[in-house]
Amino acid sequence: MERSELFRICPALGQALAAEPQLATAVARLLEAGLAGVLTRYLADAPAPAIATCLRESLTIDLARVELHRELRRRSELAPLGPEDVEPVALVTLEQQAARQAADTAAGEAALAAGRVAALAFAGGAGTRFFSGLAELEGALPWPNEVLATTRFDAGEPKGVFPISPVRGLSFYELILADALALAARTGRLPWVLMLTSSATHARTRAFLERAAPWGFPPDGWLLFDQSEEPRLDVQGELIAVDDQGHLASTGDGHGGVYRALLRPAAGGASLHARLLAEGVEHLVMHNVDNAAARPFAPARIGFHLREDALFTLSATRKAAPEEKVGVPMRLRSTGRIEVVEYNVLDPALARLRDPATGRLVHEAGNINTSLVALAAVRAEIEPTLYTGKKIASRRGPVESSSLEMLNQHLTRLLDPARVRAYEVRREDFFMPTKNVTGVDSAVSTSQALSRRAARLLTEAGAALEPSAMCDLASCDQDLAARGLGPGWLLGPGARLYVCARNDARDGAPVGAPGLTLEEGASLVADCARPYGRCQLLPGRRLVLQPEGQSRLRLGRGLVVRRGVRVRLRVAEGGSLRVGDGRVFAADADVEVGPGQRLEL
Repeated sequence: MERSELFRICPALGQALAAEPQLATAVARLLEAGLAGVLTRYLADAPAPAIATCLRESLTIDLARVELHRELRRRSELAPLGPEDVEPVALVTLEQQAARQAADTAAGEAALAAGRVAALAFAGGAGTRFFSGLAELEGALPWPNEVLATTRFDAGEPKGVFPISPVRGLSFYELILADALALAARTGRLPWVLMLTSSATHARTRAFLERAAPWGFPPDGWLLFDQSEEPRLDVQGELIAVDDQGHLASTGDGHGGVYRALLRPAAGGASLHARLLAEGVEHLVMHNVDNAAARPFAPARIGFHLREDALFTLSATRKAAPEEKVGVPMRLRSTGRIEVVEYNVLDPALARLRDPATGRLVHEAGNINTSLVALAAVRAEIEPTLYTGKKIASRRGPVESSSLEMLNQHLTRLLDPARVRAYEVRREDFFMPTKNVTGVDSAVSTSQALSRRAARLLTEAGAALEPSAMCDLASCDQDLAARGLGPGWLLGPGARLYVCARNDARDGAPVGAPGLTLEEGASLVADCARPYGRCQLLPGRRLVLQPEGQSRLRLGRGLVVRRGVRVRLRVAEGGSLRVGDGRVFAADADVEVGPGQRLEL
């Protein structure tokens, strides 16, 4: 397009440049790149301020990336991979792991204690579907958790703040921080907890974590860093103006943008990648924020990764069905490289292929997107993926758009295949994807799965539970038996239990005692605000737990909560609550012990 033609179609452009002459550079860039269509298609009749906004935002766009985006749009669709193109990646099975479990666990524990491993959650997604679908969720649950019952959410909240645990309603974010604190209490060192956010989630995630400060988690114990933005294009390959203010449509560059974000120089000059290396971190465990069972600090998996000298270790489950919506690690015969083939481009015939000798799927490993990656393997640019067909709002009404995003697992395409591993994990212990409000892989199914896992632990500790009972146990580093939780306990139909407490740091007195009974429909929430005491983070990420700040709780022997009764026990920092032996709650009770107070019931 000629410059004169552009000014003729978009008459307010001249006014915008008269007010801000420096924006002439933006006009020249758009014309040279063949992207001036955003002005003629979306802003032809727009006022000068809107055009100026569009031009300013266009100056931040990487034109080479836009050209790549357009090139991928122009290409014809590639034929799916067939059996002759790929071969299976060896999955290190649970059976194979058993023989090396002790050595792997020891190596993982040593690495965690030395601070060589950090956790990184992909937290760029907003929880729009969840928070706008709470009415549907409430209809699918027998009762809401403590947070859903009392809190209103804005639809724009990050998905990570969604209260997912079945009774207390701990958020995805809080579950991650709880695991980190439990590890720190065990090793004396707080691991880095990193969260890759987006422009849609960064500010709200920070506000939530600063406000919540769960269990006294040190405010400098977590770190947020944001992914880059990529412009969306319409079906003509043009930039899209979304509103009357002239803002351009964009989206995050995907969780594969984590590598660019890690290597991006910070305000002080050094990148986060360099900072982590300088502090002794050598490996990251990356996972989706909405997998409530990601367990980034599981020592055996970390030890396996280290002892194999792997650069990239994929966590995988055996696929529940050929059509399950998970990527499949495969080795390309043409290059010998390993890559994860996404389910939407996987040939159905290849997905269904079975080994005639065993009857198992030939390509049975399903990637759950919890991966261990060596910082030495990080590369800034990995091959992007084109996503098409998403309708978005524009200044001219809804338009179909495309985006260019990156997937973190595609780093394997660049790595020596001899140093890429696929590690099997038990689905019920490590994979609780939460993609929907109800149904499969939903908030309902995850809440139920978390309850089943807690119920299994209580049963192993000596409790008897009806199947409809709901259990919720905060991670407190000590096992249940050590805390006196479980022996002789009975949870009736529809009972609800949440316990967040540790043994008394001064005298070792356990939290629980034998004989707790929750009758049908009864509810007991025992919630310590500071189960670890005051948490002080020292240089080298050494964590000191100060006992005088601990919230202390003791549940006496033979405690009974009668049918349908709701009991909530809350202990603030430095507070102490003792419930005597044989105590029977026959009416609802909400007991709150303030900071430094002592109370016996």
